[in-house]
Amino acid sequence: TFQVAQVTECKNFSRARPVAAQLVDAVDWGCQLQVVDPIPPNLAYLGIRAHHIKFMRQANQPNTFPAWLAMISETQHRVTVYIKLHRQPESPQDYHLQAEVYRERWELLKSRPFPWNVQLNPTHIIMMSC
Repeated sequence: TFQVAQVTECKNFSRARPVAAQLVDAVDWGCQLQVVDPIPPNLAYLGIRAHHIKFMRQANQPNTFPAWLAMISETQHRVTVYIKLHRQPESPQDYHLQAEVYRERWELLKSRPFPWNVQLNPTHIIMMSC
């Protein structure tokens, strides 16, 4: 459920609608996502954990979208990257997703030109009923 996902520190949520047998519309993220699990009855939300978001070199994998950096938040070992899908953000608070990466990965990622290719792996999409 939505509450369980929140308690287990899932940070990324979108309202959701089924489109086809293995395809859902992530309303708040503005994209359709392939999923591997059966779509539950009364699907209401999708989620993905921040550490499951991947930054790809190419956009040749399912659920890979162009993304731009809105802002970052740093700790000693990790960086939370706030990203906007499909277009540049209008402000630091204009983002769709929070991704967590180790600082070493961030040092490589931050020099890449935009848009970045962000993947929401179908095996990591959490589907929640209302």
